[in-house]
Amino acid sequence: MNIDPIVKEELLRSFPVLFFSFLIIGLLNREGYISIGMSVVLILALFFTAIHFSFMVWYRKKEQIDNNNISFIINHIFGSRSNGEKTTEPYRNEKTKISSSIREHIGHLLFTIFLYVAYLYASLVYNMDQIYWILLLLFIGVSLSKIIYGERKANQKDPIRLLIFYIIACAFIFVRYLVLGYPILPILKGSIILGILLIFLVLGMKWSQRKQNSDN
Repeated sequence: MNIDPIVKEELLRSFPVLFFSFLIIGLLNREGYISIGMSVVLILALFFTAIHFSFMVWYRKKEQIDNNNISFIINHIFGSRSNGEKTTEPYRNEKTKISSSIREHIGHLLFTIFLYVAYLYASLVYNMDQIYWILLLLFIGVSLSKIIYGERKANQKDPIRLLIFYIIACAFIFVRYLVLGYPILPILKGSIILGILLIFLVLGMKWSQRKQNSDN
């Protein structure tokens, strides 16, 4: 019986995906962030694995990707250039990279982290009024926007930066909840749902950019 090479490769990849999905969901369940039975944990892990398998097979067949290297596939998914160009090579324009934007605003980033740590310390030691968290959250949002997007208009059209902005902002919020002892489960559930929707949005935007570039 001949099995399609892509299907076979993704089936083999599904085993570690299933293992890590089960491990992560099980840990969240054990720590009390979610409250479900072990059978439901397994079902969710199988569900995420099935989604991963279906997407990878569909995308690799659609884009005719024979290389099963996960880094290559991820780079191909988020690459906005046409299929005729090599997606494994780094972008020549270093200024368009997020790491370059962060280096340009490293002082701003350090100042933001300093204010954040000072806020957590004052909240724990001096029981500071939490109304200041709203002001700090607004400042963090503006600061992260400047750090991640920079001054270039091309950066502002990059949907990947939106996803990175969301992840970093969630990290600031989660750390606050953990340090101050607030219940994290409600906001964790909401952020996961919003994060999944945001990933689909980013993928749609990137594919739209790829299609426009290939048409041009």
